[in-house]
Amino acid sequence: MKDLAEALALVLDGIEPLEGERVGLEAAAGRVLTAPVASAVDLPPFDRSAMDGFAVRAADVAVGAPLRVLGDAAAGGPSAGAVGAGTAVRISTGAEIPRGADAILRVEDAEVSNGSVTPTAGVAAGLHVRVRGEDVHAGDVLAQRGDVLTLTRLSSLASAGVGDVPVYPRPALHVIVTGSELLPAGAPPEPGKIHESNGLMIRLMAARAGASVVDHGVVGDDAVATREAVLAGLEGDVLVVSGGVSVGPHDHVKPAFEALGVEEVFWRVRIKPGKPLWFGRTADTLVFGLPGNPLSAIVCFSVFIEPALRILHGEPATGPRLVRGRLAVAAGPSDSRTTYLTAKLEPGPDGVLEATPTERQGSHMTGALGESDGFAVAPEEAGELPAGAPVDVLRLG
Repeated sequence: MKDLAEALALVLDGIEPLEGERVGLEAAAGRVLTAPVASAVDLPPFDRSAMDGFAVRAADVAVGAPLRVLGDAAAGGPSAGAVGAGTAVRISTGAEIPRGADAILRVEDAEVSNGSVTPTAGVAAGLHVRVRGEDVHAGDVLAQRGDVLTLTRLSSLASAGVGDVPVYPRPALHVIVTGSELLPAGAPPEPGKIHESNGLMIRLMAARAGASVVDHGVVGDDAVATREAVLAGLEGDVLVVSGGVSVGPHDHVKPAFEALGVEEVFWRVRIKPGKPLWFGRTADTLVFGLPGNPLSAIVCFSVFIEPALRILHGEPATGPRLVRGRLAVAAGPSDSRTTYLTAKLEPGPDGVLEATPTERQGSHMTGALGESDGFAVAPEEAGELPAGAPVDVLRLG
């Protein structure tokens, strides 16, 4: 049995990001850049109006002195005629500034009649003019290698004329759920059957971690069917099999792994829940066998699989997404194993997350999971921890 730190190191050892590709901006959301991306244009791309009003020469504007209106300049329309002495051009927000003009007289500061506009307020050169390149110049780097393409970054790139970007691919994660006793969610109860939930959670957590998911559905406790499903699943970058990793007469997953050349790295980790976790590799695929209990599956995915997925799609190797918090009540590890305690998580008066473990603990306590926001981590060597003790917190959702 491996300690948590050793097991995690064995999983992450040697994982490298997948080879990059270029995709359009919409397909790049949430993905990681393999190289810097620069603006293709100046922003603004031309001198443009920041207001609805009149393009004028500031030196010609005097309160009460009318200016002859030559025409209109609309956003996206053709350039208007040049503004000369004693003239103005009606202009819309975003429209290109006509030649000769150097300021915008706002609609609110003007009176219009008989083809002329009379200023009611003065203007200065540059007023309400957005100058070409004042925000970004063509060639300015807007996003760096390793940046995650958030919605704000994508908006910036789209505005800067970028159409596609170099990113790491989404790792392909294949999911197999095993067990003849499993019913689909929402199906009527049957004697000796339970409703399946691990497949749903694995798919959702994998997508959140940046993977593309291939679902092989539920496979009954049959050796041939299990082997065929595993063979298909090994086409992915990551294969996750839920259930069937023990050594009972109806557990066919480990024999299938062995028959198909998956090299076992470890089986069992000193954590609770999640002790029966199995991990192995082929030349191309990371292979995980998760325990069938929902809490065990969620903990193992969060601690081991999600960090591996993040590395594959270009994020740094930072391990599980833990934050520092404190216990609201006394608690401790169970059975000399690092224990992930289902807990309600709420900010304390100082903003630090306070973890209140649920009264019911155990890998089968799915009701307690529904009452929690995540897990408080009690290290195996910690012993009973008092209220207020600092702990790592693993947030869900």
